[in-house]
Amino acid sequence: MPWWMVLIGVVTIIGATWVSTAWLLAEADKATADKRAGLRIDAIRTGLTVAAGTGGAFALLLAVRRQWLNERAQAHREEVDHQSQIHDDRVTTTTEHDAAERRITDLYVKAVDQLGNDKATVQLGGLYALERLAQSNPAHQQTVVNVICSYLRMPFNAQPPPAPSDQDLKRLTGHERAARATEHAADVARWKQERLVRRTAQSMLATHIFTLESTTEWPRRTTPSDPAYWPGISLNLSDATLIDFVLQGRVDNADFSGALFVGGANFAHASFDRHANFSDARFEGGAGHFYGTWFGLRAIFVDTDFGQHQAFFEGATFSGMLFLRDAKLSGGATFHEARALADFNTNWGDTRQWPGGWSERPLAGDEVIPRPAYGAWAQTTDLPPGDPTWRLVVPDKQTDAQP
Repeated sequence: MPWWMVLIGVVTIIGATWVSTAWLLAEADKATADKRAGLRIDAIRTGLTVAAGTGGAFALLLAVRRQWLNERAQAHREEVDHQSQIHDDRVTTTTEHDAAERRITDLYVKAVDQLGNDKATVQLGGLYALERLAQSNPAHQQTVVNVICSYLRMPFNAQPPPAPSDQDLKRLTGHERAARATEHAADVARWKQERLVRRTAQSMLATHIFTLESTTEWPRRTTPSDPAYWPGISLNLSDATLIDFVLQGRVDNADFSGALFVGGANFAHASFDRHANFSDARFEGGAGHFYGTWFGLRAIFVDTDFGQHQAFFEGATFSGMLFLRDAKLSGGATFHEARALADFNTNWGDTRQWPGGWSERPLAGDEVIPRPAYGAWAQTTDLPPGDPTWRLVVPDKQTDAQP
């Protein structure tokens, strides 16, 4: 307790006692002589009582002040403890997050190292480890997809190693022929193993973008709920060699520029929400199949070589631009029952270039958008006759367009 508060209390008690006693004694002196002595004693007793009461009030005030200070001190300690707990929780959370990120990084590095191994079994183990890591940690799904895509973009000869020619074998001794045959068999085995790993990687990508959920509404708002579906994925498979490729799912962006599709490629009912780039891509040994495919902002097929098979876009939807400039369509192209959005986002351009023999036109007043007989668009509701939302993609003549 400060000394000045004690001094104030003592002075207050003395002052109150002196004033009250002096006043009472003065009053007692006014009484008659026979009562004066008794009244003076009572005055002194009353003065002492006032002193005691003043001292008690002062003590009570000090007690109240002490209690208030204690409560403030307790509240301060609790606040300090609370802030300390918050800090400890943050430190614990940060530590746990850092530890989790380190575990993820360790798993990621190990899996990538396995993917770069020479043995197919180790590579497959790395692929499945990456898949498990991405499934458990959605924030790393795009990173894992990027790694898988990078693996598929590594050089690969889609044809098996050629066997030694008879002319080459004639120059070899019997022992050398046996050694060359063994070497060739080993090369073919390695090729088959790498082919298996690559097809597994392709299948893994297809699995996690596949969805049965679809919508024909505009703008598109549906997000698939399948837990195996990885939303918002972009694919960069430029210059990749892809074998019997299947992509029947939903992605944000896809870059297949310069890619080689061996055995054809099936994009039936795929959804490219933004850009799909197939410029300089080649289709060998099979058709480019885009039945019912949804193309978002841009569909780019500049200088694309569709090979000898017909480019199949039946029932496809083009909700943005389309570029087919200088595309090689040796087998022709079909766009039957395809549709194009009349008023699309022109921030990326305002051009659609159809191959020769095809064009788009608005619906006639009594005409509705046709629906494919099968697939995702087959169950949709027809728009009202003459609805201006979509335009029909039609051949200039009532036959498939040929080059």
